[in-house]
Amino acid sequence: MAMILVFGGSFDPVHNGHVAMLDAAVAQHSPANTLVIPVGNAWQKSRMPFAAARHRVAMLKLAMPGVSVDERELSRGGATYSVDTMRELKRDFPDAKFVWVLGGDAFSRLDSWQEPAAFAKMVRFGVVRRAGEQVVPPKTILDYDLIDCDPPNISSTQIRAKLAQGGGERESVRDLVPDAVYDYIQQHQLYT
Repeated sequence: MAMILVFGGSFDPVHNGHVAMLDAAVAQHSPANTLVIPVGNAWQKSRMPFAAARHRVAMLKLAMPGVSVDERELSRGGATYSVDTMRELKRDFPDAKFVWVLGGDAFSRLDSWQEPAAFAKMVRFGVVRRAGEQVVPPKTILDYDLIDCDPPNISSTQIRAKLAQGGGERESVRDLVPDAVYDYIQQHQLYT
């Protein structure tokens, strides 16, 4: 049975922490295929992503060449739920085993997601933890692997704030995102 690694998020923008997390997960699991799925309308966030879907997809392709960027959540109307995405993936890849990659902080809040028990029956979780981080599994989740990684301590929120400030702050983002993503952000004047 082929293993498919799934890594979802808003990726607004994708940064070096995302790349490090995915690299660690791929190294540990050696999947047959890896799908990166940018979220459409994240129901747990009070806003839509800042960059248009086409820009987020383009940046993912630049940051993670060789990885499949799956756009199914971007074309789905209404709120985006991971459990619905997994139902579609199980339908499209009926013989695959799925590992859903996420950070320890998101994993600990999994019980607040839509239909967490149904979601957990469809996947095994690959939980990326920072060095020394204690991962607290949600009550309903028993099947998971820990992936040790020490990604840079950055967030898309911090990056957007620096880009919005302009000047030297905009330049300081260069070391937080892959070079091709930085060039793309500059070319399209994103997050100004």
